[in-house]
Amino acid sequence: MKKMPALFFCYTLLTLFLFGSCQKAKEEQRVVGEQVPASVNLTDLGNEEWRMGNYQKALDYFTQAYKKVKQEGNKEQMATLLNNLGLVHWRLENNDAAMECYNEAAALATRLDMKRLLGLTHTNRALILKERRDFKKAFASNEAAIAIFKELNEPRDLAIAYNNQGQIYRYGDNLEPALKYYLLSLEECHKIDYKEGIATAWQNLGTVYTQKGDAKKAFNAARRCLAIARQLDSKVRIREAYEELSKSHERFGTADSALYYYKKYFEVERELMEANQSERLSQNQAELGLEVKNLRIQNLQNEKDIANNRLLTIAFGVLAILLVVAFFIYRYFSRMRFKERQLEMELHNTQKIIDVKEQELKTYIIDLSRKNAIISSLQEGAAPKQETAEPTEEEIAALLEKKILTDDDWAQFQSRFRAIYPGFFSRIKESGVALTEAETRILVLMRLELNGPDMANILGISPQSVRVCKMRLKKKLPSENYETVEAFLEYLIR
Repeated sequence: MKKMPALFFCYTLLTLFLFGSCQKAKEEQRVVGEQVPASVNLTDLGNEEWRMGNYQKALDYFTQAYKKVKQEGNKEQMATLLNNLGLVHWRLENNDAAMECYNEAAALATRLDMKRLLGLTHTNRALILKERRDFKKAFASNEAAIAIFKELNEPRDLAIAYNNQGQIYRYGDNLEPALKYYLLSLEECHKIDYKEGIATAWQNLGTVYTQKGDAKKAFNAARRCLAIARQLDSKVRIREAYEELSKSHERFGTADSALYYYKKYFEVERELMEANQSERLSQNQAELGLEVKNLRIQNLQNEKDIANNRLLTIAFGVLAILLVVAFFIYRYFSRMRFKERQLEMELHNTQKIIDVKEQELKTYIIDLSRKNAIISSLQEGAAPKQETAEPTEEEIAALLEKKILTDDDWAQFQSRFRAIYPGFFSRIKESGVALTEAETRILVLMRLELNGPDMANILGISPQSVRVCKMRLKKKLPSENYETVEAFLEYLIR
């Protein structure tokens, strides 16, 4: 029976372990189901969304990618992604968040000696400072970028920084310095045949020439921008070139040409919008198809999990039944053990009572033997004597043989007692205490020096009744004269 608690404990531990394992497996399946597949590069997804102009989706992908590389501890990737996040926030017109990302990226780039990335953060921060019209800080940041790109000999990045410097000057209405840096940007782009940058530089040059009123150079710059854009087959650059030509013709008073190029600009703009919509629609369809495929895979996986878990469910059910059976068996044996202990305790108490009774019986037998011996030796009886003489043992034994069960018995007993103790009853009357017949009998037996059980035996009553009678007798006695019944008895036998 002592092994049952250990068995029950083992069953409980096994149940908790299996239940915890099931819950852990389900949790792992749930988490894995929400993750992007490992084969997909989150940064590439973000760049693709950035290219398409879906800046919010790009922000989501870049954020996931940043959390992943941060968890992996890849600080170089963290710095790059922070710069990307800054660009997305800038496009979403959240310049404060963009500036925080650029500052964090710059701090990491400085610690990791990533000079090119540090230069890019300077350029990007200069753009925000330019929009805030904080030209002093914008120039300082962009000049730091120019110095880094010169040191690293990065013509493409240097061209972008020069172009950005020109933009800062143009926003501050400083056209000559702006023109200088646009030309420097164009020169760097030609070094590496960076056509995208060349087109941008000619567009910005056209804007400056238009503002300065130099029609020839303005139209020449705009046409060069359009030609390079057509070579690139870049609708974005073509649209910008048409827009610049429309503004130049409007500025120099050729309204028909301005309208013509504006229509061209509008047509390309509409094509871009339709292309973007078509591309987005295709992407949405692809995403929907991917979701449907993932749902099918998930359903198949769920069915497989259900099939695999059936055996586990059955095993768990059998284990639960075994646990219930073990519990009831343990409870049954516990009750049996408790009853056994209870019976042992009762037996022990009973044995104690028997021992006490045996002792009382031995005492009673010894006392009874003594009395019988006295009675046997005094069977003949004795003649009445004066109370002044001491009664013989034979006289007392004769009285003790009597049973006072009826009035006749009491009359005979009283007659014999009066013969032995002639003045006892007269003293009771002289005391003035009104006693009942039962109380008188008690006093008589007390005069014979009998104990409670012997009195009860002679009177044919219980020892409890003897005690009650003595208590009533005590209450009748004047307390100022007799403190106890024994004191009153001493008065009677003096």
